[in-house]
Amino acid sequence: MIFGFTWAMLLTFFLSFFFFADGIVSAIGPRPMRESFVRWGFPDWWHLVNAAVCLVIGVLLLVPTLRPFGFMLGALECFAIFAVLIRSNEPGHLPPSVFLLGLLVTGYWGLYGFALPPLGVA
Repeated sequence: MIFGFTWAMLLTFFLSFFFFADGIVSAIGPRPMRESFVRWGFPDWWHLVNAAVCLVIGVLLLVPTLRPFGFMLGALECFAIFAVLIRSNEPGHLPPSVFLLGLLVTGYWGLYGFALPPLGVA
């Protein structure tokens, strides 16, 4: 325990910070990011949708009763990234997303184990 927090809670806070930061960067929409979304077949404003999803995941991970949904939505985003990169024949960009999915699964496991958490209970 560090300052009264378990490693799983610290990892969850880190993941929440990551999704907030990614959401802010996506909202700003740097040119290479926008060009990548267009190259993958999305409209040029898709970075705003990505930003909204990332910000929602960040909030869900911070609220104890909604945290399981944050982990689930984060995992779904990773699977969507996998599908886009595989469909676009860019498997070289998969490792960061695989690592992120691994962190999400590890954080969930550290908080809830292998069972589904009781909804509505922190």
